[in-house]
Amino acid sequence: MAISFQGIGTGVQTDQLVAAILAQEGQSVQRMVDKQAFNKMRTTALQSFRKGMDDLSTSLAAIQDRLNARTVTSTDTNSVYVSATASGAAAGNYDLNVAQVATRGRVVVDGVADPASTSTFDLANSSFAVQGTDGVTKTFTLTNYSLNGLRDAINASGAGVTAAIVNTGTGATPYQLVLSAKDTGTGTTTGLVSLASIDLADPTTTKTTDAPLGIKAGAITGTFAEPTGISGGLTNSLDLAKDAIFTLNGIQLTRKTNVVTDAADGITFTLKQGGQTGTTTLTVAQDKTIATSGLQDVIAKFNALKKIYKDASTSLKSSDGAIIKAPLAGDETVRSFLAQIQSALTGQLSGPSGGTTITSAASLGVSTGADGNLSLNVSTFQAALEKDPKAVQNLFTFNGSSSSGAVTLKESTSKTSTGAVTFNITSYVSGGAVAGTLTYGGTEYSLTGTNGTLTGEAGTPLEGLTISVLGTGTGTLNLTRGGGQAARDLVAQFTSPGVGGIQAALTNIENQNKALSEQVIQGQARLARRKIVLVAKFSKMETAVAQMKAAVGGLSGL
Repeated sequence: MAISFQGIGTGVQTDQLVAAILAQEGQSVQRMVDKQAFNKMRTTALQSFRKGMDDLSTSLAAIQDRLNARTVTSTDTNSVYVSATASGAAAGNYDLNVAQVATRGRVVVDGVADPASTSTFDLANSSFAVQGTDGVTKTFTLTNYSLNGLRDAINASGAGVTAAIVNTGTGATPYQLVLSAKDTGTGTTTGLVSLASIDLADPTTTKTTDAPLGIKAGAITGTFAEPTGISGGLTNSLDLAKDAIFTLNGIQLTRKTNVVTDAADGITFTLKQGGQTGTTTLTVAQDKTIATSGLQDVIAKFNALKKIYKDASTSLKSSDGAIIKAPLAGDETVRSFLAQIQSALTGQLSGPSGGTTITSAASLGVSTGADGNLSLNVSTFQAALEKDPKAVQNLFTFNGSSSSGAVTLKESTSKTSTGAVTFNITSYVSGGAVAGTLTYGGTEYSLTGTNGTLTGEAGTPLEGLTISVLGTGTGTLNLTRGGGQAARDLVAQFTSPGVGGIQAALTNIENQNKALSEQVIQGQARLARRKIVLVAKFSKMETAVAQMKAAVGGLSGL
C-alpha cells in the first residue's frame, strides 16, 4: 500500500495530486490498453468461430462416406466361401458360387541337410537367373554358396517371387527351398529359371516353361543354358497358379485375385474357398443408422457454430449496470457469414433436379426452430433415403449427370456454375489429346485438352470444371450443387486468406495491436517524463512556500 505524505509547506498531498494529473493525461494511453485487451477477446472469438466453421465443413465432408455406408448380410453365415464389403453400392441381392479360388504358382526344391552349408553349390560356377513379374530376367552369382545364400539372393533380386526355406522336420534332408509368386493367378510370368538339375532338352514344349504358370522353372528359350555346378541333386516340383472362377448372378467370371473389386460397382468380394456346391446370397442395404448419425452430426456442428456466435455477440451488464461489450457485438461481417451458411445449408438444390422431389434439407426432415437452431425428423430422413438415396447424396455434393458415356464429371470448384452444359466431343485419343465444344447459357466454348480431360476457362461460368472424356459424341451434362456443398464452399471462402474473410480480420487485429503496442510504449514514456517534471515543480513549490513561511515567522518576531 502506497504511503502519501502531506506537503510540508502547503499541506497538499502532492503525490496524489501528481497521480491524478497523470491519470487524467494518461486516459488516451489507457484507452489504447483497453482496446488491445478487447482486440485479444475479439481474436479469441473469431478463432472459435473459425474452428466452428471448420468443424461444420469437416462434418459435411464426412457425411459422404456415411451416406455411402452399406450393410452386407450373407447366407454364408461363417463366410466359408465368400465375404463382402460395400460402399455406395446399389441395394439388392447378389448371388455367388465360388468354384475355384486364385492361387500362386510355386516351385519346391528337394531338401538339403543343412541350409547354411556351403557345399550345396559349386563355389566357382553357381550362377542363376530370376524372371520377374515385369518379364525382365535378372541374373546373379552367389557370394554365399549355401541354400540360405540362394534364398537371400533371390529375395534381393527384385523379381516377383518370394524365396523361403521350410523345415519339414522329416528325413535327413528336411530343409526345402520354396519359391512363390507374389501374385495369384495364371499368366503372371513370375518365375525362377535355371535352378534345377533337370534336363530340359526341348524347353519350348516342357510343361515347366508354359506361360500360364505362376512360376516357371528351367531354362528360358534361347537365353540361358542349363545351370552349371549344382550339386546335391536338387530337383523341382511345381504347383500351377490358378485363376479364381466364380459365378455372380448367373454369370461366370474369372479373376487373377481373390479380392474382387470390379465385378459389381461399390462391392468388394473376398473369395475364400472353392468347390462350393450351393449359392451364397449377399444382401446389400443402405446403412440408415450411419447415414442418420452423419446428418445429425452436421446439424449439431451448425448449432454449435450458432452458439459460438451468440455467446460472442451478446453484451452483458456488470453489477453496477455498465454494459460489457461482447467481442463480436455489432460485427455484421460475422453475422453475415452465419446467415449465408444457414441459407445455403437449408436452401434449394442449385441446378436441374432431374425430376426428384428431394431438393432441399427440408425434404430430408431438417427444420429450423424458433431459436434458429436446426433439428432432424429421423423418420422423414430415412424415408428419403429409402426413396432416392442418390438424390439425398446430391444435396451434399457438386454432381454432374451425363446423358452420354462420352464424358463424366471429374472436378469442380466453388466458381463452377450449375445448370445444363451441352457438349460435342469431336476428337478423342484415349488418355491423350481431346477436343470439343461446351455450351452454357447460349455461349459456346471451344476447348482442347490433354490426358483425356477438358477444363473450363477461368473467368467463364465453367471455371473450375474438369470433365473426363471417354470418347466422341454429343450430349448434356447437368451440373448441380447441393446445399451441403454450397455451405462448404462458403466456409472455404470465409476462412481463406482473401480480403473479407476471417483470416483477414485476424490479421488486421494483429497489425492494429502491434501499432497500439508502440503507441502505448511511447505514451507511457511520455507520462514517465511528465511525472518527473511534475514532481520537480511541486518540490520547488514546497521549498518556496516553506521559505516564505520562514520569512514571515522571522518578521513576526521583530
